Amino acid sequence: MKVIIASAISIACIASAGAQQVAPLWKDFFDSKKAGKIPILPDFSYAGYRWSEVEIPPVNKRKSFNVTDFGAIPNDELFDDEAIQKAVDAAESNSSGGVVFFPRGKFLLAPDTNNKKQVRISKSNIVLKGSGSGSGGTEIYQVNMRINGRQILFKPINDDLLKLTTIVKDVVRETFSVDVNDASKLKVGQDIAIRHRSEEFTRLYFAPLELKQQWTRLFGDKGGMQVFEIHTIEKIQGNKVTFKNPVHLDIKMVKSAAWDIVAFKSIEECGIEDILFTSNWKTYPEEFIHHKNEIHDYAYEAVGMEYVKNSWVRNCEFHDWNEGIFIRSGYQVSILNTHFRGKKGHASVHARAGYGVLVKNCSFNGAQHHGAGTGYSAVGTVITQCSLGTDQNFDIHSGQPYATLYDQVDGGVFYNLGGPEPGHPHHGKHLVLWNFYHKSAKDQNYNFWDMGRRRNYTIAAPILVGFQSDKKVSFENVGVNEMQNKKVQPESLFEAQLKLRRGINYE
Repeated sequence: MKVIIASAISIACIASAGAQQVAPLWKDFFDSKKAGKIPILPDFSYAGYRWSEVEIPPVNKRKSFNVTDFGAIPNDELFDDEAIQKAVDAAESNSSGGVVFFPRGKFLLAPDTNNKKQVRISKSNIVLKGSGSGSGGTEIYQVNMRINGRQILFKPINDDLLKLTTIVKDVVRETFSVDVNDASKLKVGQDIAIRHRSEEFTRLYFAPLELKQQWTRLFGDKGGMQVFEIHTIEKIQGNKVTFKNPVHLDIKMVKSAAWDIVAFKSIEECGIEDILFTSNWKTYPEEFIHHKNEIHDYAYEAVGMEYVKNSWVRNCEFHDWNEGIFIRSGYQVSILNTHFRGKKGHASVHARAGYGVLVKNCSFNGAQHHGAGTGYSAVGTVITQCSLGTDQNFDIHSGQPYATLYDQVDGGVFYNLGGPEPGHPHHGKHLVLWNFYHKSAKDQNYNFWDMGRRRNYTIAAPILVGFQSDKKVSFENVGVNEMQNKKVQPESLFEAQLKLRRGINYE
């Protein structure tokens, strides 16, 4: 078994806080783990930097590369792109990487509108560190719009997905092992991704729910929900491969397409700390209108992190952006103590096609249309202990992410979820809202599988536990709605699962 059960004290401590408020689904999870059975809830504890088992290390012992030593000058109204890139290049030339350090002051990016240009980090062990994200700290300011161009981009040079083998037997969700046809190209410690796409499996996965013909990406020889689930190999016994982290969906063999295992290549131990990011969006002479045009959605985009592992953004602020942080194929990534303010824009934090992205202790304050969210094959995304503005929607951007947790979130709504209709449904199974406090100006009714309307909320049987709201909220086509209008114990599902897995008594 992968979970260490400390003792019955773990559940007894919660019960002592008020037995009537212990969520039955928590008891099912606890008892199932103890008995080696499959729980109803996914195990969301496998999220964040190194699965949240250790703190992100301080970077003060790494070699430092001060951007001013490479020509950047704060507060001089000249552009610093080239100097910052030179500092990054120097850090990447160091065998152990390093810290690209920004002293106090304002640094300017984007002297033109070329969206192909950015500060590019392509190697591991590079951290961008400022002198604080508050007043008198470090500010990085994008001057000109660069539509669909993220100004700071972490991405390896080579992210080819080489096929290694195929899975040959069905797998039950929340287990750790798969049987493959040939394990000779696999090794312990290797990162891989389970990849599959077929209409045949998609219909099995969503059954008995109806699928609309307008969801065209699901159908045909090249259609289907795209599965891309990242894992680390812990053990190989013959052709049986065991992962460190659980599989979050039932794998079923189908005739039309194989379940491939492909190599997952990434850079790791990269981060951003203690920086205020701002942009010239605040002076654009129009207020934000969702999807009005490319300028409103994509003109000013701050940070991209693609194919990164064990990496982070912490203690930063993002003011006046169309998009704050975009994460693609992030694996064990943490966004911590980071806040979004200023003129309203499009998206704040978006995680897609990765596993275990953790967004914790962040606030979104209505500064973007979408609060933190997920989409397009993402698995095990956790948004916990965060706050959104009234009527700010969290971002479930279609493309069938699954096993997503919104945990102890204060504020936010479900309507106006993102993504084009051909890419619906918005979410697969096991979207869990735990002690979620809904804040809206009006009463709301949510039909989570509405086949009649274009702008619907297509979420497959979501699980609501301890759902609370400041207005009347009702539901249709919900999977589980447990203890509505009551705050449940444990207060944080993520923290309770993490402590249970690590053998720590939950108090």
